[in-house]
Amino acid sequence: MLRVAETHGGGSVRGSGSWKGAILFGVVFSAIYAMVHLEQWVVKGQEPGTPTTYSSGTMGYKVLYLWLKDLGIPVERWEKDLKSLPSQAKVLVLFEPSFGPEPGELKALEGWVRRGGTLFIATQREGFFLEPFGLGPGESKGESSKEGQGIQPGPYVRGKRDIRSERHPDISPRPADLVVHIRDPWGALLGVLERGKGRVMVLTDPGLFSNLRLKQGDNGRLALEFLLNHLGQGTLLVDEYHHGYGRVTSVTGHFLRSGLAGLLLQSTLIILVLWAAAGRRFGPPRPLARYTARSPMEFVRAMAGLFQRARANRLALETLIRWTEEEASRLLVDKDRALRESLRQSKNRYQANEVTDRDLLFESKNLHAALEKAKRHAPGG
Repeated sequence: MLRVAETHGGGSVRGSGSWKGAILFGVVFSAIYAMVHLEQWVVKGQEPGTPTTYSSGTMGYKVLYLWLKDLGIPVERWEKDLKSLPSQAKVLVLFEPSFGPEPGELKALEGWVRRGGTLFIATQREGFFLEPFGLGPGESKGESSKEGQGIQPGPYVRGKRDIRSERHPDISPRPADLVVHIRDPWGALLGVLERGKGRVMVLTDPGLFSNLRLKQGDNGRLALEFLLNHLGQGTLLVDEYHHGYGRVTSVTGHFLRSGLAGLLLQSTLIILVLWAAAGRRFGPPRPLARYTARSPMEFVRAMAGLFQRARANRLALETLIRWTEEEASRLLVDKDRALRESLRQSKNRYQANEVTDRDLLFESKNLHAALEKAKRHAPGG
């Protein structure tokens, strides 16, 4: 039974070791995966980033923001809700907002536009910010559609421009008062809608002004023409509130939008696969190995049989006396009078010429009883 318990204990240790190995593998894989992607993005400068003016990645707009600052244009990041837009703000820019409007924001935004504000929104996704004005991105026409493409000269596009847009949605629906200033094979690229004293400008390819593509063709010149045409002496605000800056967001939402979400998901899947493989038996069930230890009585019987066959009763008695003395000394009962008397009698029997089987049995019982009695009479016995 002792050996079987040891076997079960060893299995528990092995199971713990496999878990530690799986966790270690997951940690090492995550670290290597992260290092490879950081090297690919940071070293080569191709990290996508987020569509904000804080991001220096290819999808960010930090280059545009710093460029406007260097030109002396009064541009600021707006990290509050749209219900508190200042009176000196003349142009509000929304680059692919990640969060939808809060209660009351759409009404406040529509009122700000009608009072003379210019809303410039660049998005490819369906956005709630365009609903009050009856606009929204629609289905792309595709590269095969060449009808109606071109540039309409005006205050927003002054002359011929080299515009290097990529596939983008069309503007749909199109109100009667919507003026499309730029078309390309995929549909309307820039549309302007007048509302009250202000206007709404919709750009369906936000990547034109990103860090990666701002210097391509005339994209930088178009950015100045679009953003500064109605600025006057006011301030240009770039909305960052709807990218999560300046607002209270949940930890879960921040994690899901971060770059670690995909990495941790893959690591979790790997750990689950290792767990499933470690707990799966590939074959028929087999019983646990049992290790049977020999009983101490087998040794006693073997020695007794050996003594009987050799007629070595005197040797057996001598061994028994010596063992009793050693055991009594180990248990500190060697000074017990009754035990010492029993040992003296057994030694006298040993001095006899012949020790019969009956004498050996009698002396064995006598010594065992004396030793047990001495152990009970000992302190703490």
